[in-house]
Amino acid sequence: MSALIEFDEVCKYYQMGDTTVKAADHISMKIEKGEFVAIVGQSGSGKSTCMNIIGCLDVPTQGTYLLNGRDVGKMNRNELAAIRNEMLGFIFQQYNLLPKLNLMENVEVPLVYAGVSRAERHKRAKEVLEKVGLGDKLKNKPNQLSGGQQQRVSIARALVRNPPLILADEPTGALDSHTGREVLGMLQELHNEGHTVVLITHDNSIAVQAERIIRLEDGRVVYDGDSHSPEAVVQPTLLPEQESQTEEAQA
Repeated sequence: MSALIEFDEVCKYYQMGDTTVKAADHISMKIEKGEFVAIVGQSGSGKSTCMNIIGCLDVPTQGTYLLNGRDVGKMNRNELAAIRNEMLGFIFQQYNLLPKLNLMENVEVPLVYAGVSRAERHKRAKEVLEKVGLGDKLKNKPNQLSGGQQQRVSIARALVRNPPLILADEPTGALDSHTGREVLGMLQELHNEGHTVVLITHDNSIAVQAERIIRLEDGRVVYDGDSHSPEAVVQPTLLPEQESQTEEAQA
């Protein structure tokens, strides 16, 4: 059985003046159906580039990306849009809710683009909003909700087409710690129900909630394994002046 996500020597290069930036540098990895994986790294590590390629928002400069056995790098814009709608549910740090629409209408947006009937849209939107605990707020507008509730709406919107792959980009970044734990618990529930969940984060304490961690540095994979291994979580490298300050504090 083929992996759901398969990178084979994937590279993504950007030209900045005379300099070539290697945002992804020969990345190879496989993510099987039903896994809960965190892709973790600091700013500039390549994790956002990986997310864009996994989410079919961008394609590799070279190398091969197969999503459910299909070669994403050979797709045109319409084909990329179609596979996003079919395969992916996105959860972002910013909720991206439409302020003039109520919760039902916000969650129905992907179904409108998919040409789903009005009655079926209402039914499915109501089901997923109830699933995330907002069944009593169907007619509310986003500005009537807390940040955590708005993120629940974005999760409902990601689920409304029942995609096999959930891609969560820093989903707790704008939330307090308590609400962030609730959102992570919901991602765990989705994983338990059989969804493949890929979590993008810079935060070690968030990453270890997944089963597996893929750590990136400078566009390369430096760790890929069990999230509970001591090697999975590393401390950020200190600059020389920070090291000297730490030594002075310990003296």
